[in-house]
Amino acid sequence: MKFIRLPLIDKYLMSKALICVCFVKLGLVCLPFKRFRACFHYFFQVAVPRNYPDEYVTKVVWSIKAVSGALPFSVSCLPQALATKYMLRGDSLYTLKIGVNVVQEDFCAHAWVEKQQQIIIGDTPLTAYVPIWIWE
Repeated sequence: MKFIRLPLIDKYLMSKALICVCFVKLGLVCLPFKRFRACFHYFFQVAVPRNYPDEYVTKVVWSIKAVSGALPFSVSCLPQALATKYMLRGDSLYTLKIGVNVVQEDFCAHAWVEKQQQIIIGDTPLTAYVPIWIWE
């Protein structure tokens, strides 16, 4: 769908998703992960407790996926999951998980966001990932 034809709220969410995804990607590329995590945590703490309706969450996930697919650089599961977690900050039901695949011989990692054991972004992996970092 063309951006110009979107409803105003969708344009707002797409713009916010674009900024979030780009800043997260830039931070992950330019900063050591420990410093990135500290910066992300600093910006994350300003949120007040919220309970987002499912329709809003669906639009947030849609906007992040749409923006990620339209950018001229690749946006893997980690920046998408971090941007989603940021845009849904304040709602403690959303959990960001980073896991590693222990079945395959090659090292493989994946990031996703869940709400009550239901994956909302990061798609269901085809192989088993053991969470090594869980951020509630």
